[in-house]
Amino acid sequence: MSRKVTYIILMLLMPLLMSANSSSAPDLQDTLREVTVVNQRLAAIEESRSSSVNHIYMRQIEQEQRINYKDLSGMIPNLYVPDYGSRMTSTIYMRGLGARIDNPVLGMYIDGVGIANKNSYDFDLFDIRSIRVARGPQGTLFGRNTIGGIMTIQTISPLDWQGIRATAGYGNYNNGEGKVSVYKKIDRKAEWGIAGSAYYRHTDGYFTNQYDGKRVDPSDEAGVRLRVDGRNEKGYQNSTFLSYNFLQQGGFPYHKPGEGINHNDTCAYRRHNLIFGSSYTFPAGDFKLSGTTSYQYLNDDMRMDQDYMPLPYFTLEQAQQEHYVSQELTLRPKSAYKTKQSGLAWDWLTGMQLSYKHQSMLAPVHFMQTGIDSLILKNANNGIHTAFPEAEMVLQEDNFVIGSRFTTQALDVAAYHTSFLNIGNWQIEAGVRLDFEYQHFRYLSDGTVHYMVKNTPITDWREIESKVEGVVRLPYFEALPKLAATYISPKRSWRAYASIAEGYKAGGFNTQLFSDILQNQMMSDMMQDMGVSFAEGGEYTVSEVITYKPERCLTFEAGISGNYKKDDLRLEGAVTAYELEVFNQQLTTYPKRGTGRLMTNAGHSRSAGAEVTGSIGWKGLSFSAAYGYTYAYFVNYDNGRQDYSGNRVPYMPENTVSGSLQYRFEFDHKVFRALTLNVNTNVYGRIFWDEENEYVQPMYALLNANIILQMKYVSLELWGKNLTQTKYDVFRFVSMGNTFLQSGKPLTFGGKIKVEI
Repeated sequence: MSRKVTYIILMLLMPLLMSANSSSAPDLQDTLREVTVVNQRLAAIEESRSSSVNHIYMRQIEQEQRINYKDLSGMIPNLYVPDYGSRMTSTIYMRGLGARIDNPVLGMYIDGVGIANKNSYDFDLFDIRSIRVARGPQGTLFGRNTIGGIMTIQTISPLDWQGIRATAGYGNYNNGEGKVSVYKKIDRKAEWGIAGSAYYRHTDGYFTNQYDGKRVDPSDEAGVRLRVDGRNEKGYQNSTFLSYNFLQQGGFPYHKPGEGINHNDTCAYRRHNLIFGSSYTFPAGDFKLSGTTSYQYLNDDMRMDQDYMPLPYFTLEQAQQEHYVSQELTLRPKSAYKTKQSGLAWDWLTGMQLSYKHQSMLAPVHFMQTGIDSLILKNANNGIHTAFPEAEMVLQEDNFVIGSRFTTQALDVAAYHTSFLNIGNWQIEAGVRLDFEYQHFRYLSDGTVHYMVKNTPITDWREIESKVEGVVRLPYFEALPKLAATYISPKRSWRAYASIAEGYKAGGFNTQLFSDILQNQMMSDMMQDMGVSFAEGGEYTVSEVITYKPERCLTFEAGISGNYKKDDLRLEGAVTAYELEVFNQQLTTYPKRGTGRLMTNAGHSRSAGAEVTGSIGWKGLSFSAAYGYTYAYFVNYDNGRQDYSGNRVPYMPENTVSGSLQYRFEFDHKVFRALTLNVNTNVYGRIFWDEENEYVQPMYALLNANIILQMKYVSLELWGKNLTQTKYDVFRFVSMGNTFLQSGKPLTFGGKIKVEI
């Protein structure tokens, strides 16, 4: 961002400052804490006492510069979202669960709407009122891809706060941001409100490509959001929003160990994301009928120099368009059924959900001269030499494209029920979800080359047109039960619970492997055209690798939590222990040769661990901490070449630690209101980078700090991240026999001005 842009943002803020009247400005961060949830499934999770839950509120999110959900890593015990690749790479690890591509283990809901594609997870967190993470399987109410839990994000409602918020910030690496939001009630009697927000963020990037001297990962992001809320005294509630996000960035700053980033082709990611969602509740006699309707559109395009080297091997593009519609209906009583004699109270929730997804994808792989020589001709000539030792195959093309086109249609139909039975100080929770999913996958991969073979009769150019196409249908049915018991103390100052629940992560299709499959098909077609048996066949056939199975998880969990308040002293704490039995765990692997990635299933893995959270507050001093430990290993995993049973599951840290220390000085002054000092840290490790457990990232810590001066209408902030300039790796993998890694972000710092009227 240039200086001119920064000046423009500051000038835009000046009218807001000048328009402030003499009345006292509300402190939004202090006044908005309780959240009204329209979506009844999310309300049921709020009322349940049988999950490990973390709440993060606006003050902490904004003070600690938590820009996106990756910045929540470690704040939630055993949650790890590494920041590597691009904003498309929204990999989530939770309690020993997680895979680098395709379906997530943590569901995300924004203002009651479930986000359909994890490519849309990584967005700017602005005007977030609260974030709530319920750990452990939530499949009974929320279905697939919630085996690690769900994250619910609530933005500010215009019914709860009215005014103007604006922010402008700048930092090193030319990090700049500008945000503005307006909240207003349009009908106070019937309580209707409207809100509009917009933001822009830019960075020059943190890593330099030695090949051309340019930054690898510049980024520009912008978005708008419109929200309309309404409610009345009869029990009607509605919350409707429309959001649009645009992102254009570089990415994938991978390099060999001990070397710098050095690749010759473009690495970039572009995304258009539109989300419409409406949640509503109607009174229906003695019941409440609720629903959520949503439509989501994703259009993104990823381009990658997939060999990550300065030689002309090959590049990959993955462009997709996805349309997703969902309808949910829920019925529950207005109040729990109670009996006077026994003291029983029964509350329940019954619902259904219907969703449909249509996705079109283009994934061409562009082979260039070095890639043709080393990946295609070398293997083909090895086959020819079994019959003609002096022969040498050559291609007329010095580059060509393997085209891949995929169409995926997915229909999901589900019905669910959960009951809450309160008996004295006990709450018994029981529920089940019946989920049917049908996926229809159409694929076509093709390519054309011209070849001849020297020192043989084949001295003229001959055309080979190879094609792999077909249709795969993947139906499956899941039953997801949950049973839990919770004891709540008479004064409701502590609770203890135990639960058993089952969840699953959807299966799918290995789209990123089709360039390898067609390479093998091309070589086979050439050999067949010459009448030669191909000695070195492919590692796999289409039928063997085109699909991967759903991942299933059975979780046993127990925990205790409590709080204590007296005068200015506030204490909260929780301890949780769990064990997960995971079947058909989904793992991302790279073939020994080739260009693609393969999702495969391990037979059986197990994860056991503990989580501890705590906070203390006394007057202006507050301290919070979270610790998670995970021991995840393969009980049974033999891929036919090697037995990994007993080895640790890769990419998941053994330990996550976070701590935040803050002191707030209050001032009795006409202009200056408060000064807040905050120091926080996150610790991760060890992390195993492969199934062999050969490479390990040792434990490392990141230190961050910020200082905020709060005035009547304006706040000034200085912040810094990775203040100790810790050197660490966030990703490591092997491709084409070469090891690559991505280093963590360096020291970053900056300042911002915030206006709240």
